[in-house]
Amino acid sequence: MNGTGGAYSTIEGSRSLGRLPYLAEHAMDQLIEKLSKLAVVRSDFDYHFVRATMVILFLVFGCQKWFDYEAHALVPFISHGPLIFWLHPLFGIRGAAVFLGIAEWLFGILMFLGFWNKRIGVIAALGSCATYVSTVTIIPFFAEAWAAPAGGFPAATLPFLFLMKDIVLLAASVYLLKQDILRASGDARAPLMETVRRQAT
Repeated sequence: MNGTGGAYSTIEGSRSLGRLPYLAEHAMDQLIEKLSKLAVVRSDFDYHFVRATMVILFLVFGCQKWFDYEAHALVPFISHGPLIFWLHPLFGIRGAAVFLGIAEWLFGILMFLGFWNKRIGVIAALGSCATYVSTVTIIPFFAEAWAAPAGGFPAATLPFLFLMKDIVLLAASVYLLKQDILRASGDARAPLMETVRRQAT
């Protein structure tokens, strides 16, 4: 009797375990359905949030370039950048930092105006993409990327990790570029479609 009861319990336990994937999938479906009805999901919140974040970053980072300590801190980054190494010979240490600061402020202002004008937004996103392509390409050439006191790879130094975050910012720039191109092309098409409709009527 005990043996039969034990076998029955084992079978029921196996059935319960077999239902777990179904229950988990069902719960996930319900969660996704509820989340999909949220206003923050159905709106353009993500698009505007990314833009606002990029505006703040450009303005804050651009402000830092006017300080002498920042200009010298950028030396190892600029000197190992295949796309920006020429800044030091052309402008000097302080001049290169000021040049980058002005460029970041310009892109930040254009990014802000992109809230209302998508054509300006496209220009800002292109500038942002160029900015982060120039910093991401430093990564393969950066000296002392791995922390020797920690045994080297995969322990990275803080300056190297600072560069790595630009991969995410480049992805955000590409996202904004795509969204602004789609919106700008839609705005340009709307008057043409209205003209065609009026002519047809």
